[in-house]
Amino acid sequence: MDSASVYTRCQDRLLDLAAELTAEQLATLVPALPDWTVLQTYAHLAGVCADVVGGLVPPSDDTVTARQVAERADADLAAVCAEWRRETPALLEVFARETRARYRLPALDVWHHENDVRGALGLGAQTQDADQLAHFVMGGLARTWEPELPGVRVVATDTGQEWRLGEREDLEWRAGAFELARAVTGRRSTRQIAAMDWSGDPAPVVHRLPTLPAPEADLPV
Repeated sequence: MDSASVYTRCQDRLLDLAAELTAEQLATLVPALPDWTVLQTYAHLAGVCADVVGGLVPPSDDTVTARQVAERADADLAAVCAEWRRETPALLEVFARETRARYRLPALDVWHHENDVRGALGLGAQTQDADQLAHFVMGGLARTWEPELPGVRVVATDTGQEWRLGEREDLEWRAGAFELARAVTGRRSTRQIAAMDWSGDPAPVVHRLPTLPAPEADLPV
């Protein structure tokens, strides 16, 4: 994954969106996230950037993300965005310097949060770079797939990408790259995952596919 390009494209779009948001929109809860508003989601993104630049090795746990939001509780959106812009060049240097996969996680994070915010505001999905995100998360899932589970052939119907979870092909899961990336990263309920295009019964694996907790409610974006 070209983390720097993915990150800066998402950030540019989010900063452009920030200039248009009303107070009501900033106070909107983001269903994909832990009771954060749109403003708090921006605060988290600024916090991730600052923390990684400061030496925190991704990923962050819930305590860290709660701190990121709390530390910016008194900041308005302009201040949050200014901090985020200011810290980004140093984060891009981290991307260039660090080769471990965990240092790609801020790009994964901002891509998902852009869509989380868009979903909360009733905007359509932003699918650019979905192929890169799907490849990143599917590769990680394949490396940790338990051998006793049924094997799954995964096909991105719009990009032609394919992955194999396990050594067998007991099941086939077909969806667009965006849906696959969202599903594996805790943005699709298990009901939504099971309702996708499957060959075979996905029941034995549907709860093993999200690498983050799946939401209880269905998410539209």
